[in-house]
Amino acid sequence: MLNQFDILDLRLFILIAEANSLRKGADIACLSAPAASARIANLEARTATKLLVRSTKGVTLTLAGQAFLHHARLILDQVESLRGDIEAYAASVRGHLRVAANPMAIMEYLPRLLQRYIASHADVRLDLRELFSNEIIRWVAAGNSDIGIVLGNIRTESLEVLSCWDTRLCLVTPLDHPLAGSSKISFADTLQFDFVDFPEGSPPYGPLHAAADAIGARVRARVRAVSFGSFCRLVEAGIGIGVSAEPSARRAAQSMALAVVPIEDESATLTGSLCSRRFKALPSFARDFVTLLINDSQEASAGTEEPPRQP
Repeated sequence: MLNQFDILDLRLFILIAEANSLRKGADIACLSAPAASARIANLEARTATKLLVRSTKGVTLTLAGQAFLHHARLILDQVESLRGDIEAYAASVRGHLRVAANPMAIMEYLPRLLQRYIASHADVRLDLRELFSNEIIRWVAAGNSDIGIVLGNIRTESLEVLSCWDTRLCLVTPLDHPLAGSSKISFADTLQFDFVDFPEGSPPYGPLHAAADAIGARVRARVRAVSFGSFCRLVEAGIGIGVSAEPSARRAAQSMALAVVPIEDESATLTGSLCSRRFKALPSFARDFVTLLINDSQEASAGTEEPPRQP
């Protein structure tokens, strides 16, 4: 069925869905409304399924239309990646490495490693996308990234996984908070206070909320921060306390009025992992990147009994 779809039709469908209007989508695509309507009718005929419901208020996607929109976006993303790759090869670039990484991994581990990688692979084009770990799994599984770097206990579906480094979570509070002077603390001891929480799917979210569920409590999330920078500013202002990766928090505390308290729960240890659809199928320049991360994690954890194996 796929060979029956025109890229222009897929793009038009996306524009109409995003504009919630056939006419507006047609205008953006530089088509007349009747021409756009005919293209959508042809799509529905080819799929033998109703994709859009039209009304005076615009268009509404059917369930089939929602699925079609999702896959149309994936296909166009792949087409753009293909175009970028071919243009890169035409410019004498040896390869194109696509990496999706968790924000904490980008903040703590990747800058110096990418600097080393780029120095020895100047002819490789690098695309780095910042996503939460559960989004990374979907992104890699769909083929939009070659390698994913996730943090925490994440379902990796059918992907291959290599565990690398460990990092600890900690409590972050304003300096004048009652818990600021604690030498260590458990998740359970924090739940009486308001939180600056991270969104579901972020590394701190799972351990914190699981600990609350275990004792029949809930996390009193006053606000959810979507970035580490906003998280720190909100905690510093006294909006609430929060949970973060300890290396990031300690660095932030050097320039901000923040206290960092270690969390003693076993679940406060998060493992950073690499994932791919198949490591051995990666091109050599991508395997070089994996080897660099694996070797760095081995050096950082020298003396461990079972270092990660290389792909």
